[in-house]
Amino acid sequence: MNVSVSVGLGRALSAQARSAVGDLPLAGVCVAAIVLSASIGASVPGDLATAPDEARAAIAAPLSTVIAMYGAVMAAIYGSFRYTVDRRAGVVAQRATLQPRRWHLAARIPFTALSGALVAVASLLGGRLALTAALGLRGLDLGSVGISAVIGAAAALWGLGIGLLLQAHLPALFVAPLSLSSAFLIAPLWPSVAAWLPLPTLLRAVGRELGPLGIDAAVGPVPAAATALAAVWIAAVLSGGAWSFLRRDLR
Repeated sequence: MNVSVSVGLGRALSAQARSAVGDLPLAGVCVAAIVLSASIGASVPGDLATAPDEARAAIAAPLSTVIAMYGAVMAAIYGSFRYTVDRRAGVVAQRATLQPRRWHLAARIPFTALSGALVAVASLLGGRLALTAALGLRGLDLGSVGISAVIGAAAALWGLGIGLLLQAHLPALFVAPLSLSSAFLIAPLWPSVAAWLPLPTLLRAVGRELGPLGIDAAVGPVPAAATALAAVWIAAVLSGGAWSFLRRDLR
């Protein structure tokens, strides 16, 4: 990496780091993710806290998939929202006058992924608190936290790609989560098709069962293929958004 590249990327990363301090949209989306996941506890009968461990684990397993889906959706919302808010406020245009757009985008991507991971982990914590109260479950293994972080980071990059493509604030806010989770709207009718779409492949790639969402384990890609396909989906949307960002006028 030559000096000019190092300096340009360093300045862009520094600007993103300053923006991350006091990131109110991130705080708001994390709180919303916690509340949304915690609401799952209201659907679990209170007398199950005294049920055998096997019965409680059998109930918690499918709910973990639902919580992971909530975390992904909220992370996608954040990914698009953070960019379109900055664009509407003139932050993106201002930075584009100070440095090449490619450095701004290159610096935004890792911060978006990290923030998305935080959103998904917040969703996991909210769901775990709800299940602790309803089922008496205890503990939170690091594997689950890592899986949630991966899901959230990938979903936030999806949201960023949609935001870069649409640019408009409100459309991106709706299209980002709907485009990611649309598979679960069509799963009751066409599960064999839904299993190949972005969020199901992402969830299967990290080992989450799709049965609770209406997709049987016998349909769709195996985990290894799901990992590759999920990466292709996200890379395609993010690449399309990057291409749009680097060529369109900023207003």
